[in-house]
Amino acid sequence: MPEQPPAAGVAAVVLTWRDRAQTAECVRTLLRSPLIGRIVVVDNEADGTIAAALPSDARIEVHEIAANTGFAGGVNVGLKTVLDDPTTRLVLAVNNDATLSPDSLAALVAALEGDPELSMVAPGISTPEGERSTAGGVVNRITWSIREPRPGERPDYLTWACVLVRPEVFATVGLLDERFFMYWEDVEFALRMTDHGLRFAEVPEAVLVHAVSSSHSRAGSRVLAYSSEAFRHFLRLRGGRTTVLGLGRLATKVLVTAATGDLRGARYVVAGWRIGRRAPDPAYPALARLP
Repeated sequence: MPEQPPAAGVAAVVLTWRDRAQTAECVRTLLRSPLIGRIVVVDNEADGTIAAALPSDARIEVHEIAANTGFAGGVNVGLKTVLDDPTTRLVLAVNNDATLSPDSLAALVAALEGDPELSMVAPGISTPEGERSTAGGVVNRITWSIREPRPGERPDYLTWACVLVRPEVFATVGLLDERFFMYWEDVEFALRMTDHGLRFAEVPEAVLVHAVSSSHSRAGSRVLAYSSEAFRHFLRLRGGRTTVLGLGRLATKVLVTAATGDLRGARYVVAGWRIGRRAPDPAYPALARLP
């Protein structure tokens, strides 16, 4: 008898912010897979237009949030929803500006279910033009710079552009840290997994087609505040005796940004630095008050 495909049980979480067309395409592609049992779309700063643009399918539900709660806060809304569902066998988190084919999702599921020592996997990443990159990175614990893994090298984290995770991971390590608004939350989550002895890996046979995020262009210079807030908070958690070197990187970023003539951007770097120093929980109300 031919091998039977696994039953649907992958619950997908798609976070979006003011991006109707790419979100609809992401969801349509997910719906093509028989492995998808549920899709939870979390719409940050919703105005109803994204929900109206999605296909009509009983597997889709939309959570509209009035505020822009950032990446961690928005994704956590979806995670809590699918983790409360006893039919959720695996959790897929995927960016709204990315598409994952049914074959690539099947490769992720096969890799995770075929290796009981793995707790999280991610696909390789490709631009729409075909330029490939890895799904993870290696963190320098002294300078806190990040580079791509060398061949055969295990990454320190997997980017949450797309990850497939066993539900029990969240019971062990918790959800994303909402004191990050955007950036570094995926690194911190992976380090928590490592602290608990949980392994993760890239599956190169699976490919995520990831477009350039339109949310970055809409956010403008505020992205610099999000980045410095996240990095400062990360240093509070993980920097230890090398925190001063990380703070030096932030100071250099202020100087370099100002030297290019972007004085507004330099002010945003400083503003994010200040917010990250105390890391409010969640981060988004403080960042929302930035001019």
